Amino acid sequence: MMKLLLPLLSFFMGSAKNLFKEPGVALTQQLVLHLRSLGLIITSCIGALALFCVGLSLLISRIAGQFDSDEAFYFSTGMWIYLGMTLISAAVLIYSLRRQTWLKAMDFGEKPPSSQGKSGALESAVALLVMDFVEERQSRRKEKESEAS
Repeated sequence: MMKLLLPLLSFFMGSAKNLFKEPGVALTQQLVLHLRSLGLIITSCIGALALFCVGLSLLISRIAGQFDSDEAFYFSTGMWIYLGMTLISAAVLIYSLRRQTWLKAMDFGEKPPSSQGKSGALESAVALLVMDFVEERQSRRKEKESEAS
């Protein structure tokens, strides 16, 4: 049993790179990273859904229990805890089920555009000025060479 759990534990703890010792180590490491991030998202979805259901059912049972009694209705400390647990788990569930979270886990997230091809107006003006200066010098050199010949 322990021999089965140790590789699984090392996979989730981040030291699974030692499991693969073949030429495609980079590919397997990338695959392991993607599988780990997907596993984390799926686990958080299932856990948040379970906590949401438990918190909501406990909150409903406490509210129903107060309606059955002759006392006035009030929010007890337990009800606030159950409500908080329900809201936090609902927020985690919503975040986990977002499209961007899944795309980011698979490295398909939006990457910032590179500024190599884009230049500002000032850069363009300076570049045009420098090019004009270089072309003028080249034309002067050609004129001097033609006069000397």
